[in-house]
Amino acid sequence: MLKMNKVKYGKGLKLVGWPFIFRFSQASLEIGEDCAINSNFLSNLIGLYQRTIIIARDKGTVRIGSHVGISGSTLYARELIEVGDYSVIGANCKIFDNDFHSLNPEERKADIYDHLVTRPVKIGKNVFIGCNCIILKGTVIGDNCIIGAGSVVHGTFESGSVIAGNPAKVIKKTGGQIQEGNVEL
Repeated sequence: MLKMNKVKYGKGLKLVGWPFIFRFSQASLEIGEDCAINSNFLSNLIGLYQRTIIIARDKGTVRIGSHVGISGSTLYARELIEVGDYSVIGANCKIFDNDFHSLNPEERKADIYDHLVTRPVKIGKNVFIGCNCIILKGTVIGDNCIIGAGSVVHGTFESGSVIAGNPAKVIKKTGGQIQEGNVEL
């Protein structure tokens, strides 16, 4: 399925269940080595509301580093979504680099998507994103950050931050590097 859709992926990719991974013809989708993508409803104790959906649309790029774990989440790029090595995206998260629909009511009624606002999303290395988070367009998350469950994240956050809330804000610093290790699903 991935080869047929010209998705680039490294060795050791582990797909659990049936993720939906799709690259539009002019888009780019890259998955690093030893990643685990979980779409099995029974394999996550938190519970998954959906299977994992990763879409690179138009001329967009999704670039997932090595040793990344994703469970039942959506990544939808029209421009750029980057996820750094050793990061974990918890169950039922949503990561978007666009608004999906025009903010202009007339364009929405006419299904016009030419003026969608997009801004890259960059997630650093060793980032832990708790379940049910929403990461909005234009967000930059530094290395070694922790995002609390249920957070709605928009903005730029320095490395080593613990981020939580709606809207998300820095609640403390991690005090160092989060331990790197293999992702198990």
